[in-house]
Amino acid sequence: MRRRKTSFPTHDNPFFRPPTFVTVKGVDYPIRWQFDTAFLFMEYVDASQDTDEVFLDTVLSLWYPKIPPDRDAALEEAIRFYCAGTLPEEGYYSPAVRPIPTREELYLNFLKYYGIDLNRQRLHWWTVRRLLEELKERRQACNEMRFRPSPKGNFYG
Repeated sequence: MRRRKTSFPTHDNPFFRPPTFVTVKGVDYPIRWQFDTAFLFMEYVDASQDTDEVFLDTVLSLWYPKIPPDRDAALEEAIRFYCAGTLPEEGYYSPAVRPIPTREELYLNFLKYYGIDLNRQRLHWWTVRRLLEELKERRQACNEMRFRPSPKGNFYG
C-alpha cells in the first residue's frame, strides 16, 4: 500500500472530497466508502449477538477489501470513517441514524426530498450521512410547525 496524506474536511475547505481510504499505522488501505456498507454495518451492529472475535471479523470484512494486520487499529479507523472523520465520545457502535431506516424508507425519502435515485447513484457514506442529518432536521421542523398548538389552546384556533 502506498502512503498518502490524509485529508479530512475542514471549514476552510468547502470543496473537500471524502476519502476512499484510511490510514492504519502509517499505511493507506482502501475502505468500502459506499453508503450501503455503512447501512449493512448499522444493521449488523444493531442485531448482532456474535462473540467479540466473530463480531470483529465481520465488521472488518464489511469495511475493508483487504484487512490491515493491526486489527484493533483497523477497527478504530473504520469507526472513525463511519463517524465522518472523528471518533465518537460514547459507544463506538451507536448507529449514525436512529431509528435505523429500512432500505425502502431511505430510498423513498432520498427520491422524494432530494430527487436522488439511490439505485442508480453510488454515493459516498459521508455525503449520505450529511443528507440524512439535513433530512432529519427538515422533518423535525415540519413536525413542530404542523403540531404546534395555537395560543388560545385550541389546535384549530
